[in-house]
Amino acid sequence: MRGGTELLRQLSFSSLELHQRLAADGLDTGLRSLGAINVYETEAAFAAGRAEAHALTAHEIKSQVLGPSEARELEPALSDGVVGAVFYPDEAQCEPERFLLAATEAATAAGAVIRTRAEVFDVRVRAGRVQALETTQGAVVPGEVVVANGVWTAQLSRRIGLHLPVEGGKGYHLDLERAETDPTIPVYLQEARVIATPFDDRLRLAGTLQLTGLDMRLDQVRVAATLHAGVRALRGIDLGRVTEVWRGIRPCTPDGLPVIGRSDRAQNVVFATGHAMKGLHLAPATGALVADLLTGREPLHDLAPFSPDRFRVRR
Repeated sequence: MRGGTELLRQLSFSSLELHQRLAADGLDTGLRSLGAINVYETEAAFAAGRAEAHALTAHEIKSQVLGPSEARELEPALSDGVVGAVFYPDEAQCEPERFLLAATEAATAAGAVIRTRAEVFDVRVRAGRVQALETTQGAVVPGEVVVANGVWTAQLSRRIGLHLPVEGGKGYHLDLERAETDPTIPVYLQEARVIATPFDDRLRLAGTLQLTGLDMRLDQVRVAATLHAGVRALRGIDLGRVTEVWRGIRPCTPDGLPVIGRSDRAQNVVFATGHAMKGLHLAPATGALVADLLTGREPLHDLAPFSPDRFRVRR
């Protein structure tokens, strides 16, 4: 697990560089380097935050510990209930929707054919290779297959003959109308595990991790808790500003590491799933690793900790 954690750290730095390169190449992903501030509502949590910041200096991650008045000077949107904060100046953000649309447009321009609403409902496997994918738009005969279907990975991998214990972890976000009193930098409300991210036209409160499988029902208690976290820690947050409530299911693995790589059960399949709450964060680095595997290049990182075969029961 320690090796996997270190690899995640390396992938995070690689992914940030790739996010920046994509933006420099003209992809409109909404990438901005605003930094991010972790805020704390209790002294115990603030002490833990200071210790974390100190530990991260060994990995060359810059931070600045702030008392309550210093935190509000940096971000005036913080309420009087905040007892301290840690500012990370090198953090960057982009908009998930804009990233997806920009990547789709770039792939199409490069010659990719994207079939929307084409559901894969069965897989034909022979001699350790996927021979065909049965879809709602007809059969597809692939040379290579990339399984990147999130929480539905477990279902599809069983068709291939592989057990991948990917569980759904439901998350929520609330979009609020933009106001002049909103934060100008992303704010991580540490005790509540809620993030407030300012976009050009809205403020987004996002958080929670609810293990509910594929259940898409909206839990009003979770929604209310997300909003109330913003009300406690930020000025000017109220129910009347909410314009949209959204929920989605993240693919989570038992060991907290994503699944990236090939399995010896399926020679022409590459898995790229199980990223939990780091999907957007690690998307460029994961894409680069998948491209390496598909083209026969040596991946930049050792993928052994992410192997899809690590869950196999050995007898």
